[in-house]
Amino acid sequence: MRKLIICLAVASLAVSCKKIQAGGNKGTLKLEEGVERYSDDVRSSGHGHGSASEGHGSEHAEKKPQVSIDLNGTALKGFANGMEDSMIKYLKSGSYATATEEGLKDVWYNFDNVNFKTGSANQLEAGSHEQLDNLAKILKAYPDVKIKIGGYTDKTGDEAKNVKLSLDRANFIKAELTKAGAGGQIVSAEGYGSKFATVDAKASDAERASDRKMAVRFTK
Repeated sequence: MRKLIICLAVASLAVSCKKIQAGGNKGTLKLEEGVERYSDDVRSSGHGHGSASEGHGSEHAEKKPQVSIDLNGTALKGFANGMEDSMIKYLKSGSYATATEEGLKDVWYNFDNVNFKTGSANQLEAGSHEQLDNLAKILKAYPDVKIKIGGYTDKTGDEAKNVKLSLDRANFIKAELTKAGAGGQIVSAEGYGSKFATVDAKASDAERASDRKMAVRFTK
């Protein structure tokens, strides 16, 4: 009888241990899954920051490594999938020859390494001229191509002043490209002020930075 009781106790203890072990493993797996998902979220946040850094602004531009971009045998320095890279890929595709103005008008290429000093329309931050030189080289490599320049501001401040500032900056870029020998390919330079701004004026300066930009598009 004593042997029977001892055997039953041992068996009961073994079952209990098995249940605890199974429950523990399940809990551990859940914890590991949670950590993995959390890690994925952090990486996604990093990708999001990378996407934001493709916007206009010296702070973001400095964090992105430059690469060598082939312009029909000439190496340009710029950002992967940045302005120069995207424009050259489009021109190499041959699509411009058959494109219509309707098809071109909504595709803009933002300058991602041209930055004006705060409040200025004729003073650039150090390093900005390199991208203007690159654009001039692209245009001269494709002499049949024409572009339009656009200037944009955020929603803060007086709109009349915003329009004037954006127009003056667009004209400054036009003048610089003209000096580099590509002026004949520029159809127009316009300042839109905050007309196309999407971020609220009460947002932080960092958030509104995406609305402050200079851009170009192909035209006929």
